[in-house]
Amino acid sequence: MIGVMMIVRTKPGRAREFARLTAKLQRDVRANEPGALIWQVMRADDDPDLFYFTELFATAEAHAAHPGMPYHVAMSAAGWDCVEGEPEIRLCTPLTDRDIEGESE
Repeated sequence: MIGVMMIVRTKPGRAREFARLTAKLQRDVRANEPGALIWQVMRADDDPDLFYFTELFATAEAHAAHPGMPYHVAMSAAGWDCVEGEPEIRLCTPLTDRDIEGESE
């Protein structure tokens, strides 16, 4: 499994548009990508220009295929145009039961 955590700040006055675009993308990912086990966008309660993405892909192939999906490609330019600066992106390895036993190291 591959986890992705991303933090995005929108340009002033662009948060509503970004929310609309990413909510639609979220719906499309959930409907069409069975390898995307979790794909959730959240908006900060204390800062309406700050968005958090939590993504969990079943395989490296599912993760690699995600950006090339037609609905993702279709919204990318408009979505990134709303973003201020560079997003903070972290790839993560989810903990599993193997970590209880110390087998994953």
